[in-house]
Order: sequence, then C-alpha cells, then structure tokens
Amino acid sequence: MESKAKACYLRPGMQTKTLAIVRPHAAGDHELAGRLSKGFRASSQAVTMYLSSEVCVLSDEVLSGTTLLVASPKRCIETSGDESVFLSKVACAQKRILASIGRVDSSGYLGRLQRGIHFDAVLDLGFASQEDRHAEISEVPYHFVFNGPTREEELLAKEPANPEERTIPWVLVGPKSESNRDLLGELFEQGVDPGGFCLLQARVLSKSTAHPLLGSQGLSAVLSKARFYLWSADREAAYYESFRFIEPLLAGTVPCKIESDLAAEGPDIPGVYASVSALQAEIRDEGYLAMYRRARDFYISGGRLAKNLTEALRLV
Repeated sequence: MESKAKACYLRPGMQTKTLAIVRPHAAGDHELAGRLSKGFRASSQAVTMYLSSEVCVLSDEVLSGTTLLVASPKRCIETSGDESVFLSKVACAQKRILASIGRVDSSGYLGRLQRGIHFDAVLDLGFASQEDRHAEISEVPYHFVFNGPTREEELLAKEPANPEERTIPWVLVGPKSESNRDLLGELFEQGVDPGGFCLLQARVLSKSTAHPLLGSQGLSAVLSKARFYLWSADREAAYYESFRFIEPLLAGTVPCKIESDLAAEGPDIPGVYASVSALQAEIRDEGYLAMYRRARDFYISGGRLAKNLTEALRLV
C-alpha cells in the first residue's frame, strides 16, 4: 500500500494539530479503527488513518502536532516492521490515546497498557462505562464512549416491515467454543424452533469478525430473514460486545446475549438473558416487535457516535 505519510509533512514554520488513527497492518484488524474514523468524520473532525508501518516514516515534526489513537497496540507493534522505530515515533506524538473495546480488567487489556507506549488517555467504546474497574488497575485517564449510531444507522434502525416474512426464528454464528456448543445444546433441550440457522467454526486469529466464513454480506442476508440473533460468552469475564449488537439490529433482528454472569449484573442493556428459557419467556410475553423496539430505542437514546467521540476527545 502506498504510504499516506508524505501528504502530512509540514512546511518549515507551519504548525498544526491533527488527529490520526493507527491500526495494525493485518486483515481483520480494522473494525474498531474504521468505526472511529466514521464517527470522527461525521463530526467534521479531520482524521487520517495510518497503518502502523506508515507511522514509522512520519517526521517527528508532524507527530509533534498529532494526536494518535492507537487501536490494538500489540498488533500495531508486531506489524510495524520495526518495533523500536515505531515506539520512538509514537513517543513523539503530541498525545497518545488507547482506542479500546472489551473488558478493561482482562489480561489482554492489561497487556495493551504494558507494550511500551505511554498513553495519555483511554477511549473505551462500548455500551456501559467501566470507569470504576479501570481505576483499580490503571492511572491512565479513562473516558467512556457510548458506541452509538451514525446518522445512516439511525435511519436503518426502524421497525421492520412485514415481520411475517422473517422465516428464520434464530441465528447462532460464532466460534466453535464450549460456550456456543452449550448454547446450541440448550436450544434443542428447551424445544426451541429447530428451523434456526447455526454456523460454528474454528476460532480464527482475528477477534473482530465473528463470522469469517459467511462474511458480512452473507450474515446480513441471513439476518434479513431472521427474528433473533443469539450469542454466548466468549471472554474470561462478563462483558457485552456492542459490535455484536449493532449488525443484527440494523438488519431488523433482535440481538440476544445468553450469559448468566452478565445477566446477574443487571446491565442497562436490553437482550441479556441468564438462559435460553429466560429468552423464551420474554418472547412469549413481549414478542419480536416489542423486543426489537426496545433494542432500537436503547441504541438511539445513547446519542450519535460522532457527538460522543467529540465530547470524549475534548476531555483528553
């Protein structure tokens, strides 16, 4: 790929403050970076996207006026081509922000903070603040960002027309993990409609894609005919994956996570169930359309992604 760095060089005596997102040079490691870019651009914030290898050729002068949002720092370092050069260049930046998704007290998160980059702040993209947990493990200033809709997503998240045409009762797509196999077994044990769609596959290196065999277009085609999208815990601690919520919602499908530990915490997120039987009970009592409306209203009520990102960046 042709480097974008040359377009950012400053003329002598010129000063600027710019925003740049840094992502790994690896397939599948762009979901978070892409969403951040979309959100900032929607707020009229100029933002540049760099592969980690491109950062290595930026001048110190450019970096001194640039705030870097680093997604997946471990992968960025590994794919930069030169770890020492990459770290020295990142150190020259005006500010360094860790762009994060996932549980902040997990071993993976702690590893991101210990990879040789001194972060000035954390932007945590998700559905629930983890500020209290973060304060227990790090002194890096923490800022929660609700992973809200873009303008286009607000238009898409409307009540589905012709719900009777949604002939797939449920969809379960993800890694062939013990928790997903248990969930599939529970679906059959509870006598749930057997006409659902299930695709469990070997775990892949990229955690950003839950459906590498189907691809986004393939999953979207399935979801357009489905009522409920199910998944289970695939992390070492209870956590709600906001990215797993958005795609089905925009396809008119109700996102449903089955996780007893998360349900016990009573999160203010709709569609979290301790068991398949708990989900069945709500379907009987509320029905597909009411459950979809509740999920949609929750997503819209958190504010647009562009506004949420802009407000968080002002605090850094």
